Amino acid sequence: MLHEIVIGTPEELQARTEMMKKYPDMEHDEPYMVHVDPGNSGEIVWHFNRAGRFEFACLIAGHYEAGMRGTLTINPKQGAEK
Repeated sequence: MLHEIVIGTPEELQARTEMMKKYPDMEHDEPYMVHVDPGNSGEIVWHFNRAGRFEFACLIAGHYEAGMRGTLTINPKQGAEK
């Protein structure tokens, strides 16, 4: 089954979820998301420019609602200003 991972704020993920319901075959080319076809793998290389809590989710229709989402906690770099 097709899956994806998207990094964003709760508001961005919710808006994207609604868009995916309308356009389920929408292509993705942003660096903070990747589609993964069945039997394959994918990756995102993302350099966070600040500490904080960020969310990720699979926004394929029904997947977000089924619980395919989570939170990333990014801690400040040692010795960096907070």
